[in-house]
Amino acid sequence: MSTWDIKPDGVQGVLSKTAEAGGKFEEEFTAYGEGLAGAATSAGTMVLGGTEIPKGGAFGPVAQALLEFQQHTENDVKFLPVRTGKSITGARLATEEYLKGDLAMAKNKQEEYSKAPTPEELKGPKK
Repeated sequence: MSTWDIKPDGVQGVLSKTAEAGGKFEEEFTAYGEGLAGAATSAGTMVLGGTEIPKGGAFGPVAQALLEFQQHTENDVKFLPVRTGKSITGARLATEEYLKGDLAMAKNKQEEYSKAPTPEELKGPKK
Protein backbone atom coordinates (compact mmCIF):
# COMPACT_ATOMS: atom_id res chain seq x y z
CA MET A 1 0.00 0.00 0.00
CA SER A 2 1.37 3.38 -0.91
CA THR A 3 1.13 6.44 1.24
CA TRP A 4 0.72 9.99 0.15
CA ASP A 5 2.23 12.86 2.01
CA ILE A 6 1.72 15.94 -0.07
CA LYS A 7 1.63 19.56 0.94
CA PRO A 8 -1.21 21.26 -0.95
CA ASP A 9 0.33 24.72 -0.56
CA GLY A 10 3.56 23.41 -2.08
CA VAL A 11 1.64 21.83 -4.96
CA GLN A 12 -0.18 25.12 -5.56
CA GLY A 13 3.15 26.97 -5.68
CA VAL A 14 4.65 24.54 -8.18
CA LEU A 15 1.52 24.61 -10.34
CA SER A 16 1.53 28.39 -10.31
CA LYS A 17 5.16 28.52 -11.45
CA THR A 18 4.50 25.88 -14.10
CA ALA A 19 1.47 27.77 -15.43
CA GLU A 20 3.53 30.96 -15.54
CA ALA A 21 6.27 29.24 -17.54
CA GLY A 22 3.70 27.56 -19.78
CA GLY A 23 2.10 30.93 -20.45
CA LYS A 24 5.26 31.91 -22.28
CA PHE A 25 4.84 29.17 -24.88
CA GLU A 26 2.93 31.40 -27.28
CA GLU A 27 5.68 34.02 -27.18
CA GLU A 28 8.33 31.35 -27.70
CA PHE A 29 6.45 29.75 -30.59
CA THR A 30 6.02 33.11 -32.28
CA ALA A 31 9.76 33.68 -31.98
CA TYR A 32 10.37 30.14 -33.29
CA GLY A 33 8.24 30.76 -36.39
CA GLU A 34 9.72 34.18 -37.01
CA GLY A 35 13.24 32.80 -36.58
CA LEU A 36 12.64 30.05 -39.11
CA ALA A 37 11.09 32.51 -41.56
CA GLY A 38 14.02 34.88 -41.12
CA ALA A 39 16.50 32.07 -41.62
CA ALA A 40 14.69 30.90 -44.74
CA THR A 41 14.64 34.42 -46.16
CA SER A 42 18.35 34.88 -45.48
CA ALA A 43 19.40 31.43 -46.67
CA GLY A 44 20.05 32.45 -50.25
CA THR A 45 18.32 31.58 -53.47
CA MET A 46 18.88 29.71 -56.64
CA VAL A 47 18.03 32.40 -59.18
CA LEU A 48 20.15 32.47 -62.27
CA GLY A 49 22.10 35.65 -62.70
CA GLY A 50 20.32 38.24 -64.79
CA THR A 51 16.84 36.75 -64.18
CA GLU A 52 14.18 38.61 -62.33
CA ILE A 53 13.34 37.44 -58.80
CA PRO A 54 9.74 36.28 -58.62
CA LYS A 55 7.26 38.63 -56.92
CA GLY A 56 6.85 36.38 -53.86
CA GLY A 57 10.59 35.91 -53.54
CA ALA A 58 12.83 33.05 -54.48
CA PHE A 59 13.72 30.26 -52.13
CA GLY A 60 16.65 27.92 -52.30
CA PRO A 61 17.13 24.39 -50.94
CA VAL A 62 17.96 25.58 -47.40
CA ALA A 63 14.77 27.62 -47.24
CA GLN A 64 12.82 24.59 -48.49
CA ALA A 65 14.44 22.38 -45.86
CA LEU A 66 13.55 24.90 -43.13
CA LEU A 67 9.95 25.00 -44.34
CA GLU A 68 9.76 21.20 -44.26
CA PHE A 69 11.34 21.16 -40.80
CA GLN A 70 8.74 23.64 -39.54
CA GLN A 71 5.91 21.59 -41.05
CA HIS A 72 7.23 18.35 -39.51
CA THR A 73 7.69 19.88 -36.04
CA GLU A 74 4.35 21.72 -35.99
CA ASN A 75 2.53 18.98 -34.05
CA ASP A 76 5.41 18.67 -31.59
CA VAL A 77 5.23 22.39 -30.94
CA LYS A 78 1.44 22.25 -30.46
CA PHE A 79 1.82 19.27 -28.11
CA LEU A 80 3.81 21.17 -25.48
CA PRO A 81 1.22 23.68 -24.21
CA VAL A 82 -1.62 21.16 -24.41
CA ARG A 83 0.35 18.56 -22.44
CA THR A 84 1.43 21.16 -19.91
CA GLY A 85 -2.17 22.28 -19.41
CA LYS A 86 -3.36 18.72 -18.92
CA SER A 87 -0.58 18.01 -16.43
CA ILE A 88 -1.38 21.13 -14.41
CA THR A 89 -5.09 20.29 -14.39
CA GLY A 90 -4.43 16.69 -13.38
CA ALA A 91 -2.16 17.68 -10.50
CA ARG A 92 -4.66 20.28 -9.30
CA LEU A 93 -7.59 17.85 -9.43
CA ALA A 94 -5.60 15.09 -7.75
CA THR A 95 -4.66 17.46 -4.94
CA GLU A 96 -8.29 18.53 -4.53
CA GLU A 97 -9.33 14.87 -4.28
CA TYR A 98 -6.54 14.24 -1.77
CA LEU A 99 -7.88 17.07 0.39
CA LYS A 100 -11.45 15.79 0.00
CA GLY A 101 -10.23 12.37 1.13
CA ASP A 102 -8.60 13.88 4.22
CA LEU A 103 -11.81 15.77 5.00
CA ALA A 104 -13.92 12.67 4.44
CA MET A 105 -11.69 10.60 6.73
CA ALA A 106 -11.79 13.31 9.40
CA LYS A 107 -15.59 13.55 9.07
CA ASN A 108 -15.94 9.76 9.34
CA LYS A 109 -13.79 9.64 12.48
CA GLN A 110 -15.59 12.60 14.01
CA GLU A 111 -18.98 10.98 13.36
CA GLU A 112 -17.77 7.63 14.67
CA TYR A 113 -16.47 9.04 17.93
CA SER A 114 -19.29 11.52 18.53
CA LYS A 115 -21.93 8.81 18.75
CA ALA A 116 -23.43 7.92 22.09
CA PRO A 117 -21.60 5.11 23.85
CA THR A 118 -22.86 1.63 23.12
CA PRO A 119 -23.99 -0.67 25.92
CA GLU A 120 -20.77 -2.66 25.45
CA GLU A 121 -18.66 0.48 25.86
CA LEU A 122 -20.58 1.41 29.03
CA LYS A 123 -19.60 -1.90 30.64
CA GLY A 124 -16.00 -0.77 30.56
CA PRO A 125 -12.89 -2.75 29.72
CA LYS A 126 -13.04 -6.51 30.19
CA LYS A 127 -10.99 -7.80 33.07
